[in-house]
Amino acid sequence: MRSPSPTAEGFHLIFRRPAIPLAEIAWRWSFASAFWFLSASFLVEYADSLPANRVDRLLLGTRQPELILRALHRMLHGSALRFSAGSIVLAIGLLVAWMFLSSLGRAATLNAMMETLEITPSVSTRRTIVSSLLALSFLRAANVLAAIVAAIGTVLVASGVWASTHMSGSGAARLWLLLLVLVWTAWAMLNWILLTSSLFVAVDHASALTAISSTLGWYRDRLGSVLAAGVWFGLIHGGAFLTAFSAAFTVLGMAQILGAGPALFLEIVIIAAYCAVADLLYIGRLTAYLAIIRRGDSFDLPEPEASPSISPSSERTAIDQSELILSDVRLPAT
Repeated sequence: MRSPSPTAEGFHLIFRRPAIPLAEIAWRWSFASAFWFLSASFLVEYADSLPANRVDRLLLGTRQPELILRALHRMLHGSALRFSAGSIVLAIGLLVAWMFLSSLGRAATLNAMMETLEITPSVSTRRTIVSSLLALSFLRAANVLAAIVAAIGTVLVASGVWASTHMSGSGAARLWLLLLVLVWTAWAMLNWILLTSSLFVAVDHASALTAISSTLGWYRDRLGSVLAAGVWFGLIHGGAFLTAFSAAFTVLGMAQILGAGPALFLEIVIIAAYCAVADLLYIGRLTAYLAIIRRGDSFDLPEPEASPSISPSSERTAIDQSELILSDVRLPAT
């Protein structure tokens, strides 16, 4: 019987071992909850630290946009340094927490997936795996920071070209969009290579740089299988996004009928459902990639086998020397 395809094995694991995708959802959503809670708490504390006298409260109570903006300008004056310092501290703390949490969570889910697929990793310690995954998480964070700096640089480059060449505003906007797409493409490709490298860290218990090298070689040798699994899961992910997008706009259009509270609740439910489906598909895709690594499947055309050539020496050795027709022994006369 033909073995199932890697894509089928990915979906099989989602429904056969739901605890694995639920664990992925748990550690991802726990960090997301901490992120939003700490961000909201920071904004609340920052707002409480702003000085507001009676004049500012009077201007805010007028409900006039110009007066409210003037009051906010008076209140925010001189607090930019405090806000920037607090934002940097919060960002560094969240980044370090994400690096450790993602390394531990990824190690746990990959170990469970390999047990399900009956993949036996090389002998090593768990500390080695976590340290390699931590290094990959650091590289991913550096990749995000570089992408943010490059995105800011696209604005400066487009504005500089617009000022020096006197091109039209639409031309400068198209140049900026082109540069932004190139930056996003480079970030996405490098980020996916770093994500896939975690598979080789778990299977081979290799270091971060060795896993990246193995990933690039794996892409080169098994490109057909990787693209096939990625396209299938990508199409389903795109369908889920379009469904969630349509449902969100439908609820938004019915906000006057449903009310603000129920409409906001439904929007949150739709976003949560989409994020859960995206995490399920992510685990399925990683499982498909593990299956490709385990079985060495490839959709590339097989090379034609060369017909075995017969050398003269083999021809000589293939001749039976006991044949009388080739023997030097003279036959007796009859």
